[in-house]
Amino acid sequence: MKSNEKIKSTRRFDACPITETSSGIPVKDVYGPKDLEDIDYQNEVATPGEYPFTRGIWNNMYRGKLWTRRVFTGLGSTADTNERYKYLLEKGASGLYCFPDILTHHGIDPDHPLAEGYAGVSGVSIVYLQDMYDLFDGISLEDVSVSFNNATMGTLVVYSAFVAYAMDMGYDLKKISGSILNEPIHLIYTMYETNAKPLDLSVKLATDIIEYSIENTPRWHPIAPNAYDMHEKGANAVQEMAFTLAIMEEYIRRMIDRGYDIDEFAPRVSVVGCACDIDFFEEICKFRAARKVWAKLMKEKFGAKNPAACRLYLSVHTSGNSLTVQQPVNNVARITLQSLACVLGGLQSFDPAGYDEGYYLLTEHSALTSLNIHNILAYESRVASVADPLGGSYFIESLTSKMEDEMFKIINEIDEMGGAIKATESGWIGTELEKELIKEQKEIEEKKRIIVGMNEFVVSKEEEVPIEVGRDRALEEQIATSKERENEIKKLKETRDKKKLKDALEDLRAEACKADGHNLVPLVMESLKKKATLGEILGVIRVANDVSYDPYEVLQYPF
Repeated sequence: MKSNEKIKSTRRFDACPITETSSGIPVKDVYGPKDLEDIDYQNEVATPGEYPFTRGIWNNMYRGKLWTRRVFTGLGSTADTNERYKYLLEKGASGLYCFPDILTHHGIDPDHPLAEGYAGVSGVSIVYLQDMYDLFDGISLEDVSVSFNNATMGTLVVYSAFVAYAMDMGYDLKKISGSILNEPIHLIYTMYETNAKPLDLSVKLATDIIEYSIENTPRWHPIAPNAYDMHEKGANAVQEMAFTLAIMEEYIRRMIDRGYDIDEFAPRVSVVGCACDIDFFEEICKFRAARKVWAKLMKEKFGAKNPAACRLYLSVHTSGNSLTVQQPVNNVARITLQSLACVLGGLQSFDPAGYDEGYYLLTEHSALTSLNIHNILAYESRVASVADPLGGSYFIESLTSKMEDEMFKIINEIDEMGGAIKATESGWIGTELEKELIKEQKEIEEKKRIIVGMNEFVVSKEEEVPIEVGRDRALEEQIATSKERENEIKKLKETRDKKKLKDALEDLRAEACKADGHNLVPLVMESLKKKATLGEILGVIRVANDVSYDPYEVLQYPF
């Protein structure tokens, strides 16, 4: 017998109700030649590879070199992460991504009283020099670029350990390539903010890394500010890039104050790590506009003459915030769209999120899926065959120009406040992020922003398309790994040569007491060679700058 129950229509979704981008820029029904009347092609768009690099930083883009294909990686022990690296390299990865655990971000060792159960659980534990040997065992650093997701004070230790390892292994430092986030200002708004304070000291250490790298690892990008964190904390597409480029001005000024010429160092600091969300065309235009803004800042504000100083390299982790725990199979579509926007936006590197990112770190299955999104776009879709194929689109060029204008408005406002550090410490940037978070949540609740499977087109858990989510290893196994790591560090501290260690740390402390012009990287490397740990090195530097040895004020200065 037929049921009398009627199926409800979804016809209210038959027309697109969107009248503005996610960041609030009005969008018309249709665009045409009149929308480009005020845009001078040669000066504002130009061909790929030419100033202001709107259409990309190389003239033939991916016909010359594909984007670096990375996948978010960092799990368990250093040996576990090394095994995943080798797996991904065999499957087509052209770069490695290293995500440290929360303890490394916070700058404390696994044997810290507050660290129990956390080592290696949310990323890989990096504590002392031996970790670099284990991470990259059997991998040639001259054949693959390495990107480290470190932005706190701990960045100084991670970078120094990486360079010390490379030198000890006999690598030519001029051939080592990759990047490190190394930008603590934005961390005031994240869970890692404790080890971003005091902010001036953190920025000083970040500048030390930039200076050392410019002189010793010339193919390395020693700062890649993390606009991604800004985005995930609420920033819309315009704010994400404007806040980050304003922050970069702080480091540019500090390098100039240290006596460096803008054309000498800007080509190596011209990297921004950002997010790519689901507003497809806005994200593409965000990348194009950011390149224009950087180029104009370098040339018009800082007087750069070298075209390389005006090229902005862009690296992306597609937005984990846009993914849902509901119907996780839908995340594959979201990640693919975002990855396509990265390619059409002319990025140099990106790592697609995992479809299971709403649950945990990428499993081997989701990591392979993310890597194959790279491979399908690169080798099947043919979207990489033409440089900036969307260039000249009435809509794309108009939206790019509007986003550029909005970015400059924010950057100029921050300049009037006295720069990004003052805008941060005053709470202004935090307030702006909070406003956007509230706005987005309200739009979702009112269904002005549709999230498939979450606030519309919802199905029961039983109806979901089955897809594997969860952990590679049981939680109990991860906790056991954490305990092993804690015991390993305790044993290290008991068996090393304490006099050599103390002498090295005393030399570091004496140097850290001096002014900005005294670079700490060489002495951090010496301390690492004497088996000093992350927490000890940072603690000594903190004490030398009249700050508590332990960021959580639990441990006392032991030396």
